[in-house]
Amino acid sequence: MAVSGTFDFNLDIDEVIAEAMLMVGGEQILGEEPASARRSINIMLKDWQNRGILLWTTNTTAVTVSASVTSYTLNDSVLDVMELVVNRDNIDLQPSRITSEEYLLIPRKGQTGRASQFSVKRDRDNITVSLWPIPENSTDVLKIEAISELQDVNKSESQNADVPKRFLPPLTCGLAYYMSMKRPGVDHNRINMLKQSYEELLGRAFTEDRQRASLYLKPRLGFV
Repeated sequence: MAVSGTFDFNLDIDEVIAEAMLMVGGEQILGEEPASARRSINIMLKDWQNRGILLWTTNTTAVTVSASVTSYTLNDSVLDVMELVVNRDNIDLQPSRITSEEYLLIPRKGQTGRASQFSVKRDRDNITVSLWPIPENSTDVLKIEAISELQDVNKSESQNADVPKRFLPPLTCGLAYYMSMKRPGVDHNRINMLKQSYEELLGRAFTEDRQRASLYLKPRLGFV
């Protein structure tokens, strides 16, 4: 059996748009559709990040603390913090995450020491991490496992979406669904069919895009 021996298949944005338009039907609006399709791709990618954690968007960043500094603002591309550890003398210790409301109720916020708790405030433009106790030195390092935004799609030719190739099926079918709602003359049955196909493809991609380590749940015991 002869096979290609290559693993290079991918679609740039122009090809994604072309493939999606073949699925749509209806009346073409050639002058406006490429820009409209890029907007739809960007909106769709934002929706994906509202549905769950995409593994390729996670990364570890290191932040060196400063003595007596309470809060640290992360890069504006960071959406949320998954895990945080404090590294001191090459030993990682995990503080517990508390809510912003719980942090607000801490009576002695100026207490210094090695951080045992942290809160994450998700503002409109940035993520802010607050520590308690506040750092007593300027040598501890925060190792932060963060979720970052997907990069924008801003041109069609010679640019790929910021997704792995295994997400090309829902990307293409999803764009077809989004564009079918904007194109004149597309039958409602076709729109519903594209939506159903898109959701099925996206669901399969999310199911495959997962950690494969064992999961152990441990009850937290305490007394009130």
